[in-house]
Amino acid sequence: MNKRLILSGSVRVFARYKLRSFLMGLGVVIGVAALIVMRSVGTSAEDDVLENFNRLFSGSAMTIMNRAQRIDGEGQWAGKLTVEDLEALSAELPQVVDFDPGKTATREVSYRDVNRSLMIRGAGERADVVMGRGVMRGEFFSGSEIRSAARVALIGFKTAESLFEDEDPLGKQIEIGGSPFRIKGVLEEHGFDPHGMDLDDQVHVPITTMMRRIVNAQYIDSARLLLVEGADLEAAVDDVTDVLRARHELGATVQDDFSIYTPNQVQRLVKEANQVVTVYLPATAVIALLVAAIVIANIMLMSVRERTPEIGLRKAVGATEGQIKGQFFAESLVTSLFSGLIGAGLGIAIVAVLGMHNTTITIAPDAVAFGLLTALVVGTLAGYLPARRAAGLEAVEALK
Repeated sequence: MNKRLILSGSVRVFARYKLRSFLMGLGVVIGVAALIVMRSVGTSAEDDVLENFNRLFSGSAMTIMNRAQRIDGEGQWAGKLTVEDLEALSAELPQVVDFDPGKTATREVSYRDVNRSLMIRGAGERADVVMGRGVMRGEFFSGSEIRSAARVALIGFKTAESLFEDEDPLGKQIEIGGSPFRIKGVLEEHGFDPHGMDLDDQVHVPITTMMRRIVNAQYIDSARLLLVEGADLEAAVDDVTDVLRARHELGATVQDDFSIYTPNQVQRLVKEANQVVTVYLPATAVIALLVAAIVIANIMLMSVRERTPEIGLRKAVGATEGQIKGQFFAESLVTSLFSGLIGAGLGIAIVAVLGMHNTTITIAPDAVAFGLLTALVVGTLAGYLPARRAAGLEAVEALK
């Protein structure tokens, strides 16, 4: 019996025993589809976050985060990072060419009868340069508005759409936490930050306004330092750490009350955080495929017992052990590969539907290839033992 006859015979068996073939292939279909969907969604999400990250952070910048410190036995916390710290860094370290302080809080924002809870961010007059984000319409904050803690605001384009619909927001007055603010600009589109926060649905106010009028705070949440092009980031981190520790009067055994992140560190953190979706969840799909291999092997072993007379008859008319083994091995492979193709088609269809609602989700070719390869491995593993069992039957015993 040649390979072509073995393959055609396997297809006929697949078609003849429809329910059994369905049960054998169901696990492969689900496993391959799940693998493609999870890998595609995870990879697309990681690429999207890293793209936004690269837009937000240049290679010559670093971010300082305020780390809260416990100050008494009752659980109260206070940070120490201030705008004055940033001014000192700019003055003492030649590699620091600019900075932007940040302070955020959630407040009710209203315009006429529209009310929304939005993230409010305090920013400096150089935020357009340091953060790489200016305005698409209107004007950015001026130095005098920063110094006077003026009640002015910049809004993202999504915020503008939700509050003003078709109206021109420039010059209009909104209320933030019940206080009036004049809109002087609409921020450039910027997407999502590495934490998944929509930067186009926020309100920005001068940092001094944020600190004095909205949150009444002394310490900022974060800061971004812009360094000279080509600066040694590792050395800069050490220099910044030394200056801040000295200003905060931290002893040699006291931990830093701040955290410093460079672009490479943030990229690594994003990849590590996304491993759940890109690695671990697809791994569960692979485990499901291995379980499917066990199911296929068991059903194939049952098939060998059911078809014992057939095997005996074929051996009696001259079929070799290799031909018998090849027949059952081919049946397992055909079942697994056909199911893998159905699973791949299903997975691609699901990703395509998801992509219609989220254009950043695209099919991961490596997931499709790996899914089909895994289906092939499943068929190989599942078919080995039943094929060997069938080939080992003696013709005389099988015909009894």
